[in-house]
Amino acid sequence: MPITLLKVDWKRGNTRIQLIVALAVMSAGMLFLVPRLPDLINESHKAYVTSVGTAIRTGAMMYRNVWMIDRSSPLLADMVMTEQGWPVGKFEDMERASLATPTDRCAGLWKSLLEVEVPTLSSEDDQNVDFQVAVVGGQCRYYHKASDDVFFIDYDTATGRVSWNIR
Repeated sequence: MPITLLKVDWKRGNTRIQLIVALAVMSAGMLFLVPRLPDLINESHKAYVTSVGTAIRTGAMMYRNVWMIDRSSPLLADMVMTEQGWPVGKFEDMERASLATPTDRCAGLWKSLLEVEVPTLSSEDDQNVDFQVAVVGGQCRYYHKASDDVFFIDYDTATGRVSWNIR
């Protein structure tokens, strides 16, 4: 019977080679992704602001279309509209905001058009919310807090124009 001095386990060696290859592939991926991380974060902020701006525009256009078709529609029963048919906010929000600042009216409009609790909004400089509301040039402006207020959405109640700055 032959004596075996060295027992070679090929499965263990193969696993180590696979591990080294996997680590090399992950390292190469990290070398590519880590420098791009700020750009990827910036792009995600742009996409988020664009989607919220689109939701505001869609909400405004829905109310405008209903107003154009049937001004006595029950859908408009609690909405305040301009003479041109653009939403300004719901009566309940407007009544509370009528004694308040234009910023509070813009916050009420946000709530009326989106009708959801996300994204969050505040009139104060609070980093724990998604957007901060302000009135700039007579328009409602919603600053995106995660982008350090670089990206924002404007809504002009007179014309119904919704635009966003994501440059």
